[in-house]
Amino acid sequence: MYFEHNGFKDDVAIIGMGCSKFGERWDAGLEDLIIEAAFEAFEDAGVGPKDIKVAYFANTNAPNNCSGTPVADALKMHGIPITRNESWCTAGHIALINACLAVKSGMCDIAMAIGAEKLKDRGAGGLGRGLNPVRETRRDAPGSFALIAEAYFKKYGLTYEQGKTMLAKIAVKNHSNGSLSPKAHFHNVVTIDQVLKAPLIASPLGLYDCCGNSDGAACAIITRADIAKKFR
Repeated sequence: MYFEHNGFKDDVAIIGMGCSKFGERWDAGLEDLIIEAAFEAFEDAGVGPKDIKVAYFANTNAPNNCSGTPVADALKMHGIPITRNESWCTAGHIALINACLAVKSGMCDIAMAIGAEKLKDRGAGGLGRGLNPVRETRRDAPGSFALIAEAYFKKYGLTYEQGKTMLAKIAVKNHSNGSLSPKAHFHNVVTIDQVLKAPLIASPLGLYDCCGNSDGAACAIITRADIAKKFR
């Protein structure tokens, strides 16, 4: 997979991808999930931990603000830079961007982006959690995104019904995609009518508009496009 910018191919490529099974992973700790995802990506790319020169770790809930320690310990990747970001829903995206930038800048030839979360052990509710344990304990994820949805409806002149139907189409598409993956947490195929009639969680978001809390991890291996064909 090549990254494109303004119609031109940049000189970075994804040569390996991997992910753990997502769901209520009471059988696995954070490091177990990291290992699952990373070694699938290593096999996909035909590389090993010692080939990685820099890693970017996406995680919001690791204990004690432990930086990249879970990745370093789980994969025995000591002596290389490992940077952690905790940017909520965008953390994985940011890790991938940083891995691409590391390769594109010439910092290294092979970089890793990996994200992992162990949410179930925190005792979080089924559909959301406080954004900040001190300042925002009354506002969970569905409540926050509901405010964004309402602002979107207002900005683009959508009625409540139009907005709800638009969101329902997204939920139908997402649930359909999940049903095709054996590693997805849920495998429910739903209809627009089911989504619209589902119980409200935080208006305008209903049950099928919201994500469940899952344990899981995903990993990507990045290299220079000009040497990508050397790998598997």
